[in-house]
Amino acid sequence: MSKAIEKRNEQSIVISIKPTYVDLIMSGQKTVELRRRFSNSMQTGTEIFIYSSSPVQSIVGKVSIKKIIKMRIEDLWNEVGKFSGLSYKYFKNYFDGLDEGYGIFLERPTLYRNYIPLAQLSKKLNFYPPQSYMFATHELLTLVKANAG
Repeated sequence: MSKAIEKRNEQSIVISIKPTYVDLIMSGQKTVELRRRFSNSMQTGTEIFIYSSSPVQSIVGKVSIKKIIKMRIEDLWNEVGKFSGLSYKYFKNYFDGLDEGYGIFLERPTLYRNYIPLAQLSKKLNFYPPQSYMFATHELLTLVKANAG
């Protein structure tokens, strides 16, 4: 049985994703992001700014949370595996040692014309990429609006 959050929220977060998966998200081939840990209080409608990890090392775009589910690992694979962009082997290794995991359904992918590189983020905002996710500050939102195009 899955647990879903249906409330709306205007809070924004930043999430780190490997470039290969960013490309799949932006092309619409990956519509579910899987996470070992995620907030049970995160709400649908939350805007996710995507930080593409090395070698890109930039905020490259955004998506919105359509729905979040928390399920037993095997049930999670059966429910969303084909939308995750992962092989079953990678999925099993990623969730090794856990009983439950999260599926974050994504919608409205937007790729920015101008990426915001880590060097600029660090210099202006003392930004460090999150291991999992972090809440976006007002300053980050302002910088993204002014520079992403």
